Amino acid sequence: MQDVSTGSALSHHSLDNEPASKLVTTIDFSALNTAFNNILQLMGFPVVLLDIYGKVLASSDGPDARFGLPQTAEHCQQSYATPIMLDGEHIASLLIGKRRENTATADEIQPHNITQLLAPLTLQITKLSLINARYQQHLQQTTKKVAQHTQELLLQNQILSQISEGTELKSILHTLVTQVELLHPEMLCSILLLDEDGKALHHGAAPSLPDKYNKTLDGITIGMGVGSCGTAAFTGETVIVTDINTHPYWQPYQALAQLADVKACWSQPVKNAQGKVLGTFAIYHHQPATPSAEQLNIIKAYSNLAELAISRSLSAAQIRRLAFYDNLTGLANRRLLEEHLLQAIASSQRGQKYSGLMFIDLDNFKPVNDIYGHKKGDNLLADVARRLLSTVRQTDTVARFGGDEFIVLLRDIDTDAERSKHYMQQIATKITQVLSRPYPLSENNMHQCACSIGLVLFQGNSNSDELLRQADTAMYQAKRQGRNQPCWFSDK
Repeated sequence: MQDVSTGSALSHHSLDNEPASKLVTTIDFSALNTAFNNILQLMGFPVVLLDIYGKVLASSDGPDARFGLPQTAEHCQQSYATPIMLDGEHIASLLIGKRRENTATADEIQPHNITQLLAPLTLQITKLSLINARYQQHLQQTTKKVAQHTQELLLQNQILSQISEGTELKSILHTLVTQVELLHPEMLCSILLLDEDGKALHHGAAPSLPDKYNKTLDGITIGMGVGSCGTAAFTGETVIVTDINTHPYWQPYQALAQLADVKACWSQPVKNAQGKVLGTFAIYHHQPATPSAEQLNIIKAYSNLAELAISRSLSAAQIRRLAFYDNLTGLANRRLLEEHLLQAIASSQRGQKYSGLMFIDLDNFKPVNDIYGHKKGDNLLADVARRLLSTVRQTDTVARFGGDEFIVLLRDIDTDAERSKHYMQQIATKITQVLSRPYPLSENNMHQCACSIGLVLFQGNSNSDELLRQADTAMYQAKRQGRNQPCWFSDK
């Protein structure tokens, strides 16, 4: 048996990771059929080229033999087989059969002579075919990557456009997840958002996961070993779980994983420029799976898009908070109060219901700042805000008007004036009670504040500035009458 191998500028390792012996099975060797058939006709030797799996690549019996066992196999009887080697790898075998009888050719011609002629030719054709096959393979891969990269750029532009247009965060995240799944059908995506306290994750977007699964995870406390996402948010590091069934982080959540039919979960923490974790971007699979370096880069790129959307949303929320809310107490400021008051006037006019306005001023507050300092005074005002919020409905508005002055707006109380006044009186009494409770300033010092409240009832066509003026006037009337009590506005 002869081993045919040559040196070549064609390096197996430089072509691709796929073995040449495997790629050979995809190559068209029909050009060798003619050469092999000429050998058969002129010299009487049947020739077959087989891959290492036994598939006929070329035969002296013609191209049809490539699709089944060749008729020449009976003639060949594998009397002379030569391995075709490329860069030390066995890629095919050249078989020379016994010469057929009644062939007009010299007796001195032997199979090894045929091999010396055909083996180099076969190897050269194989090398050239491999170059072409690998070129086509690389071309297809490159075309696919270019197409995918183009789609990723389109997705990026779409998300950036939505961000610049001020689209709602959940809508942006839904678009991001949906488009990622279209680009990568084998992936199920999820985005979770970390709350302001940095303790719990909440649902952001995961349209391909069951609703029950998403609801169960909504509000989950982060920590070491809390699945993939809880751990990623807690540690700030990428967490790769290739097999959910066996990984310790997922043992408490096996039933949940079975519900979603997921077997792998790769979670990337979403961080802002300062390194603060804002949430997680997770990829699930229906089968155990390990990410490639390219897939990890893709996940990081998508998490960066999510970060842009989340950070922009948080910035917009912060801007709104600064514009419409009091920084110390978190209550509505004058600007937001004005909006809510106009809305209440319009609603009152439509529904013919009465609404009420309360102007509240703390009595005996100044000594807190003078004796204990402004920090203690600020703490007391923040406590006042919390107590006021506890006395009203969520539809009502509590605002800080300035200093130690507060406004309470009660919307759409009742269509009857007397019942509305009675309700306002009850709320005012409740407020005087909760605000008169002592305020702790230190371990050994308590301070007690009273309050004066001016009340105004309105319905229909009213003027917001005039209502505030009337409520302020009523508050000063309450102070003159003895403080720590409500007083209705009277222009008399």
